[in-house]
Order: sequence, then structure tokens, then C-alpha cells
Amino acid sequence: MRTVATIGQTQSSKLLMPKWKDKIVAITGGSAGLGLAIAKEFGRRGAKPILISRNQENLERAIAELNAERISGEYLVADVLDESQIGQAIDRIIQQHGRIDAWVNNVGRSIRIDIAQASAEHYRELFEVNLISAITCTRLVVPHLEKSAGHLVNIGSLSSKTAWPFLAPYTTSKFALAGYTQQLRIEGPRNVHYLLACPGPIKRDDAGLRYNGGGQQLPGHALQPGAGARIEGLSAGTVACGIVVACERRRAEVVMPFRARILFAIAAFSPRLADWVLRKLIG
Repeated sequence: MRTVATIGQTQSSKLLMPKWKDKIVAITGGSAGLGLAIAKEFGRRGAKPILISRNQENLERAIAELNAERISGEYLVADVLDESQIGQAIDRIIQQHGRIDAWVNNVGRSIRIDIAQASAEHYRELFEVNLISAITCTRLVVPHLEKSAGHLVNIGSLSSKTAWPFLAPYTTSKFALAGYTQQLRIEGPRNVHYLLACPGPIKRDDAGLRYNGGGQQLPGHALQPGAGARIEGLSAGTVACGIVVACERRRAEVVMPFRARILFAIAAFSPRLADWVLRKLIG
């Protein structure tokens, strides 16, 4: 485990410290994107973020970013799909710090594919990354969170709540993650806080180019963040702040942007009406 020395905190960060000061927060997929933004937000509030990812070079770069913001952080190289590696990572954290106060299951993946072309293997792959990895980590870490009355955060998506064209394997896996999170709230240790975070499209520099190369003739909008959903992209920092605040208030769920809840309320009342609204949004 590599540690970055504490350099101190800014005056603004000191005002945010009491709740999270010296708390241990582990984030899977924490070396970039939303995971790193979550690490920074917790770190600004006084927590010690521990980044978990497979790529050591990316982790070292992420730690340098934390260091630049005067945040003390650490990293562990581990694959969330390997139960033994995650078990060893958790044991290492407990050995070094004696506790885990929050665990964020952030690892996830999406693809763009027509439902007629989506094979069982496409679904299996996304279920492994988006669901099974979270289950693996959760089973191992919840006993430690029970001791600290801590937080378990599962990063879902608006696709945890509604379908959208060309996202079938992703949406199906995220719906399953939502169900698993609710099951935890019902059956898991009562003193652990379980949060499902459902953010909309997050702004990225690649403008959706990572979805090219699939060999399919999909509409251009399908390759964009959110598969062309008419929702303004959210910054990773905004989503991270919403997640931390939801943890502080021990909310069961956070949906961003908030107005997306209108569609979900319609769906609860009338699924057919919600489908009609979605088709109108698709244009």
C-alpha cells in the first residue's frame, strides 16, 4: 500500500472536516473519472481515501492529483472480479487503519448495442462488472462497516430506473444492482447505511468515442454520453458532492438530476405512459 504524506488542508476544507475527519473511505475504480472525484470530495472533507484499481500507473497518477489538492490518500492494486484480491485488500486496510468507514462500489462498464444483436455473453460480461463485482466487495466489507456503522455506496445510473435504446445489457445489470441495494437495506445490518446513487450522463472528454469500434451501424446519438438522452451532462464533481451529502444524511437513494424523478414517478403510476414519454424524448 502506498501512502501520500499529509500536507495540510485548505481553510475551506477545514469547515467540512468534522463529519469525515480521519475516516477511512475505500473507492473501487478510484483511479480516474467519477471514482477519483468521489475520493477528492471525501478527502476535502477530511477523510482518507483509499483508491482500489487494477492499474498501478493510473493509481499513482491519481494519488499525485490528490497530493496536489493537499489530500492524504493511499492506493491498493486489486481486481474487483477476484474475490481473493479484494479480500486481501480489505484485510490490508484493516491491518493498517483498524476500520473502514465507507466503501464505494464504483467500478462499472457500459456498451452500446442493439437489443437484437446483444448476446447472452454481452449480458454476462456486464453483469460481472456492474453487479457481481459489487456483490463480491459488499459481502466481504459489510462486517467491517457494521463495526463502524459505516456507509456502503453502490454507483448505479438513471439506467437503474429506466430503459433507454441501445443500452439493454447495461440497463439490465444496473436494474439488478438497484434490486440488490434494496435487498441490503431490508436484510443487511441495520446500522449500516446503504446508498444507491443514480446519476445521469457524466461529462467526459472523449465525447463518447469509447463506444466506437463495435462494428455496428448505430445512430450517432447512441454513441454519446447517456446514449443521446436529452439531459445535460453532469460534472463528476457535482455527482461526487451529491453522493457525499447523501451519505451524511444517510439517504437510501440519490437521483441526479433531480427532475429525472418526474419520469420515474410517472413510471410507477403508469409504465405505458412512461414508455410513451421516453419515446417522445428519443424523438
